Amino acid sequence: MPTDEGLMRQMDDAASQAQAEIEQNIDNLSARDIITWWSKWYMKTGHKRLGRILVAMGKMKN
Repeated sequence: MPTDEGLMRQMDDAASQAQAEIEQNIDNLSARDIITWWSKWYMKTGHKRLGRILVAMGKMKN
């Protein structure tokens, strides 16, 4: 079983992968695709990390 530090590192790594995936496909994604993406990643990353990814992407668009 990973330590708290090891678990956080795993979650951060998964969040990086999730971010790369959504950034690569963002121009072709529907709301349903975002739901599927969220469902795929939230157990590995946590909701906060996914939310931060989307907020950061929203700020970059403005």
